[in-house]
Amino acid sequence: MKVLYLDCFSGISGDMMVGALTDLGVQPSTFEWELSKVELGDFHMHFERQSRQNVVGIKFGIHEGSTHTHDQDEPEEHTHDHAGEEHVHGPGCHQEHAHEPHDHGDEPHHHEHVHGRSHREIRELIAASTLSDFVKEKSLAIFQRIAVAEGKIHGMTPEDVTFHEVGALDSIADIICACVGIEALGVEEVIVSKLFDGSGWVDCAHGRFPIPSTATLEILSGIPFSQIDEPFEFITPTGAAIVAEFGSGFGTMPELIVEKVGYGVGTRQLESRPNVLRAILGTLDKKKVAT
Repeated sequence: MKVLYLDCFSGISGDMMVGALTDLGVQPSTFEWELSKVELGDFHMHFERQSRQNVVGIKFGIHEGSTHTHDQDEPEEHTHDHAGEEHVHGPGCHQEHAHEPHDHGDEPHHHEHVHGRSHREIRELIAASTLSDFVKEKSLAIFQRIAVAEGKIHGMTPEDVTFHEVGALDSIADIICACVGIEALGVEEVIVSKLFDGSGWVDCAHGRFPIPSTATLEILSGIPFSQIDEPFEFITPTGAAIVAEFGSGFGTMPELIVEKVGYGVGTRQLESRPNVLRAILGTLDKKKVAT
């Protein structure tokens, strides 16, 4: 049985998940091709090899349009190794300005235009696409988890929820590409390490909320996780929904025959730990399982 173990010692977010899957061997062109099956308009994906505390992995990002420009407010510590960067362009019609703060548990990218998509709109986009049945099913399930959480928080049905950050191009891409990568790697089971989140406060489209965010708390209902004394959001709602949907168990890594290790890079440079998601691809030892 092929197993993916997610070692979330620096938390988990959607873009870190896609970066880790890329580092495990999923080709950027695979993500671009599959995402082009959804009517999202012109987009530009980039996969950069970056380092966090001497741990090298892939930093994933996506932007509207067919050309890439770096944000003017990009933090100075967000250094780019352009020699290891691959840009992928996605075809499509012109898209509305739907950029939001990037849902990655790090410093947000601030954009002038802030629009969202409703849960109904996102369901229709995915349902009308030519994505595989697996990717459709899992993507819709992840969005459903987020919609249920948001609906409970704001007192509305999941169908009436309008996503802001999660309705943006980058978060839609994170969710769909996470499902694409898991399918491409032939993963049969996903196991997740013990989870924790930071403390303090986070600013989002609905206002200022304590960490863990209200949506993250709702999505992780029934899953054990703790809080540590660090003033950062380590688990984003998108990251929480991905592990809630795919995770069959939470805790230490089982005895695996390791095939490959990949790292998905977050934006912020942390002092206490490398800001990466470690993804371990392996197989369960059938002899051990039999005994």
